[in-house]
Amino acid sequence: MADVPNTNPFLDDEDVEKPGITATGENDIESQAAKTSDHHELSLDALAASLLKENFVLTALEFHTELLETGREIPRLRDYFSNPGNFERTKDEFGTASLHRTSSIQTFDSLDFARYSDDGGGQVDERVAVLEFELRKAQETIKSLRASLTQEAENELGSTEQVNEGVVTLGQEEAIKPMDKKAINFLINEYLLLQNYKLTAVTFSEENEDQDFEDWDDVGLNMARPPSLLHLYKDYGNHATPVMSTEDFHCQVELEREEDQKVWEEWTDLKSQLESKVADLENQIDVCKKENKSLKSQITELYDQRSENQVIYSSAPSKKHSISTNQDNDCTLGVDNSVNNCNEECDRTDVTDSVKDSDSKAKSVINGDQSRDRDISEGSSESVVVLDRNGSLDDRSPTMTISPTSESTEDTSKRHLTPTFRKALLDVCFHVSKDNRIVHEVSQIIGADRDHIITMLARCLPHIVPNVLLAKREELIPLILCTAMLHPDSKERDKLLNILFNLIKKPDEEQRQMIMTGCVAFAQHTGSARLIEELLPQCWEQINHKYPERRILVAEACGALASYLPTEILSSLILSMLQQMMVDDKEAEVREAVVRSLGILFGFISDTDKYTQGCELLWTSLKDPSERVVMTALHVFLPSLAVWADELDKLQHSLIHSVVRDLEELCALAAQKASNSTHIPLNESRFMNSMAALQELISFLYVSVIKTGPYSDRVGEVLHNVVDVDISRFPKPSSILSDLKVVCGDKDQLSALVHLFENHIGKEWFEPWDSFNWVVNNLIPRLLEVVLGAGLALPKIVNSLCRCFFLLSRTFGKVFVEKRLRPKFIELMVLTDEHTDHRGYAAAKQMSVTTCVVPVYAAGVLSAFNSEEDRQQLSQFLQEILCTLSMYQAPLDSLKAAFTELSSTHSNHELLLTVLWDAVVHTSPQVRATSARLFELMVKGVGENLISTRVFPALVTLGTDPEIIVRTATIPALGAIIENVSLVDMLDRVYMQFVTFMDDRMYRDEHEVNIELIRTLARVGPNAEPRFRDDLILPRLAFVALNNNHQQNERKRTEVALQLFEAYSALSCCFINDQLVQEAMLPGLRCLKQDMAAVAPEREEVVSSIIKDYEAKVEGSRSGNMPSNHGPEDVKSRVMNRIKDTTSKANISNIFTRKK
Repeated sequence: MADVPNTNPFLDDEDVEKPGITATGENDIESQAAKTSDHHELSLDALAASLLKENFVLTALEFHTELLETGREIPRLRDYFSNPGNFERTKDEFGTASLHRTSSIQTFDSLDFARYSDDGGGQVDERVAVLEFELRKAQETIKSLRASLTQEAENELGSTEQVNEGVVTLGQEEAIKPMDKKAINFLINEYLLLQNYKLTAVTFSEENEDQDFEDWDDVGLNMARPPSLLHLYKDYGNHATPVMSTEDFHCQVELEREEDQKVWEEWTDLKSQLESKVADLENQIDVCKKENKSLKSQITELYDQRSENQVIYSSAPSKKHSISTNQDNDCTLGVDNSVNNCNEECDRTDVTDSVKDSDSKAKSVINGDQSRDRDISEGSSESVVVLDRNGSLDDRSPTMTISPTSESTEDTSKRHLTPTFRKALLDVCFHVSKDNRIVHEVSQIIGADRDHIITMLARCLPHIVPNVLLAKREELIPLILCTAMLHPDSKERDKLLNILFNLIKKPDEEQRQMIMTGCVAFAQHTGSARLIEELLPQCWEQINHKYPERRILVAEACGALASYLPTEILSSLILSMLQQMMVDDKEAEVREAVVRSLGILFGFISDTDKYTQGCELLWTSLKDPSERVVMTALHVFLPSLAVWADELDKLQHSLIHSVVRDLEELCALAAQKASNSTHIPLNESRFMNSMAALQELISFLYVSVIKTGPYSDRVGEVLHNVVDVDISRFPKPSSILSDLKVVCGDKDQLSALVHLFENHIGKEWFEPWDSFNWVVNNLIPRLLEVVLGAGLALPKIVNSLCRCFFLLSRTFGKVFVEKRLRPKFIELMVLTDEHTDHRGYAAAKQMSVTTCVVPVYAAGVLSAFNSEEDRQQLSQFLQEILCTLSMYQAPLDSLKAAFTELSSTHSNHELLLTVLWDAVVHTSPQVRATSARLFELMVKGVGENLISTRVFPALVTLGTDPEIIVRTATIPALGAIIENVSLVDMLDRVYMQFVTFMDDRMYRDEHEVNIELIRTLARVGPNAEPRFRDDLILPRLAFVALNNNHQQNERKRTEVALQLFEAYSALSCCFINDQLVQEAMLPGLRCLKQDMAAVAPEREEVVSSIIKDYEAKVEGSRSGNMPSNHGPEDVKSRVMNRIKDTTSKANISNIFTRKK
């Protein structure tokens, strides 16, 4: 090795071609061989020994590889390279300089020639390569051991089977091998876990601690994991049979007899005869085929002589005279009927019967041409038979009726729409008037024949149309359509259809209906192919027309023709057209027509990939700024998509989930911006649209739930025995498409399902199912979270939530409400320990009884049913909430919202008044004060009769209450009577009550009373009678303003001044005579100006402007030339202009609006 030059350790290309050794190694071997034998050739084993001895490991490895490829393996090299110990090196050996330039310790397949260089590095990479080699060898050793073990087990099993000759003897036990024991233990443990015997499985694994039951490889067999124990048991009979004792018995009977030989000879003769007959029949078939081919050519020639694609009408099978044959007509085509149609039956063995059968078919076709006129005149139903150029018969379409019965309906047969829903969907979106004469004419043109008049009409119509008055051009629609249907030239048909779509410049709704009826007739007559080629391009050309009426026509055409087009065209071209119009068109009427057609389209599309696109279009339409578009989306598009979602099992987890998620996101976004639970800034319009969509989906959700119950297999048993369900128990549907009878299929089906559903869930314990669990455990809790986050600031949102739960309760029934819905509300409203006193509530500031839960539970759940028990529960709940909120001194917004919602229903008035009267006589002053505040709502919601007999007496009682807080609470209710009641006697008594409040000395120092009085008078002043305003309100307000100038308490002075500012701002819009202005209005305003200068300087300028206006009015009246523009509206406008110039506009933007 010392003589080796310091060069690359690998050989050059010309050296590689030598027999696998280096030049130096070859010289050494030759010298050694010369010492032993100069004349004998060196043996391969000696050569291998020499290479290993000199440590030419790479050369030896290459030599070993070449020998393996030639089939001459040397044991010495095989043993050397199979032993990993030959390649283990110590750390010191790796550190020597002699190893820097060679990598003999590596295997050839682990070498990386690119990492070697002349700098002597790479020891770490060499060590990694050696370890990789050792790992591979260890894995190979494990595999070989596994293979040998498996082979041994197979040999033992094979020997056993060979001894037993495939028969298993019952009752005999064999000695079990270790690997067999491990495999059986693994299968037993797997069986125990699958059957949920977990404790037994744990005990079993503890008793076999030496085995890992989670890894099949621990068994040690080199084979795939076997099937389960249950599968082996069931498959046992296919491979093993219990031993049965059998014996062979022989009988000495001669089976071959002379009779058998005779039968054999007869069978042979019969076989030869039949073979000859078959050959003759085959020859006859060949002759018939040749004749048939010749007759086909003759038919083609005769057909070419007539006009292209002649339509031959054959009458319906129900008419006997239409199927009778006439022998005199057999010569019409010059063909022998006995062989005319034998091609249809030529493959049968019985040629005679096939010819007779085809003979009758040929006669019916030929005679159909001559009997056509008679059948049409009698009004029989025809089927259109088209004879193409090849002479084949093609049944095109049945009789023209305005219903989707064309050939395209076969393409949509994948959909499982109920007939009632399908008919309702088409009727809603495409209604045909039966009273219109032109519509009737268009519907009758299907029976028209094509003759020389067609070409004449095609030439004349383009000249006739421009000369017809625009108001009468719809008279030409039947003529144009008939000509376009029957004309043989495609170019002429295109011209005629173009004339049809451009016939009227701006077609109104009735004219568009005429055109649509004609398009449907065209589709039924011509089929989907011509519809796609000829009619759809006309629609495409009009998609961007400048007149919206034309674009509406295109959108309506897409929906009207949907049932006659293949599903591939619907999900591609038609959907793209409608989507483009939905996004690009700025006219609300066009978008409305598009949404209506989308509803029809998704009633027939069967491509599931388009469902997501349909959902996106639905959300787009629900967010449309036009209310008409939104309502159409809710009543047409959403029901259609909901039916498809139910078919795809996506109604709950996709469609309804998306709507609820939108509501959750709105509440979450509002909660981030809100600081008060009762004033959450929700996006009202978006929230209302989502709630409307959810309400529309409740009926579809209910049908989906009751159809999938565990009792569904018994529907057929009770279908005709169950009593019809009372439809009035369900809420009135918003549209016909969401009617439960239409969605379910029919009333009988609905009655059966409802009966089974309520009987099932009415049991003390019942088996739930997936859709039912989703409603109970997913939908209702999420809706309750939305209710908690919705707030009470927006009455429309509160009303929509109440309406949603009302629909949910009425639809799912009383049993469902009692067992599933009410418990969730009760659990939500139970007060915790931290809320046992008002201090705990004040610390929490958040209880469900102060949120929207109260009005939703009262108006949406408890009032859904009207039995005596239900009304008792509602009354008890309202009393408990009233007392709870009063005792805790909590905000009354939730209770007021509940009373507002309930008072909108006339049947609840007596119940609400009874609840309030019970509170009037309550021992707690807080409860009585709360009832007084709630009477204000009742005044606005009930009639004057109840106000005079129930409300006002209660207010009089509360007005004499010893507690000041109770008497103060009656002031807003008395003001509401002034606003809403016209009874003079009652108003006089109310005026006297206000005089008492304002003149009695005991109330002058009551700051809260004064604030409530001023606030109420500011609200009712503009709507009160002039005598009440002039005699009571204005003088008392001036007196209060004067006293407020001397108020020492700065807080009280500020609060009174601000309320006076609101009151005078509202009263400035009323007509007040000059005397009263001088005596009451101006003095009060001047006092208020002094207060504003001290407490709110930014509003002083507004008060000064009002004073100047009134002073100018008085001066003008004195001089007799009062400006005519000094009316109340002018005062309002000039004051508002002055307000805009001030630096602060807080709380003064609505000072001229009526207070609610």
